[in-house]
Amino acid sequence: MPYCPNCGNQVSAEDNFCSKCGFKLKGVELFTPEQRAVMDVILKRVEAIRNRDPKTIEELVDKALYTKFDDWPPFTRLEGEFALNEEAKALKVLVRYEYEVSGWRIDILGDVAVASFYIAYRGRIRRLDFDIRSRVSTVLIKRDGVWRIIHEHFSRIGEKERRAFFAF
Repeated sequence: MPYCPNCGNQVSAEDNFCSKCGFKLKGVELFTPEQRAVMDVILKRVEAIRNRDPKTIEELVDKALYTKFDDWPPFTRLEGEFALNEEAKALKVLVRYEYEVSGWRIDILGDVAVASFYIAYRGRIRRLDFDIRSRVSTVLIKRDGVWRIIHEHFSRIGEKERRAFFAF
């Protein structure tokens, strides 16, 4: 079965619209099971933030190859164990986190996948409320039949532009 390229919901090739998000399916390429597997890894990663679960994040990345540019300080490139440790520290002080993802594009290039999407997330860390919209690019590698994240790049969307992409 194919999947909605907007929300990842399983759909029929005959459907005109996704029953979950209302996305118009006619005329667009539906996701393959392999693309859906990549999406699942990324969604598990975002859910691990929401659940403040650094162990799951560690399981989803290739620690030796992992790099990250974040839309949250520090803005420098973070790598490997150091990147994961910094995120684990942030998760300890994360009070609330909710998110919405949309606009998925996933390209499978053999054992490498490149995914891009939009994310809107808001919540509270320490005493600071945040409400951020970003563009995200994620690179994954498949080893032994398992997709793992090797690079993430988060880039904030300016206040003017963000209204065009997000409902909340």
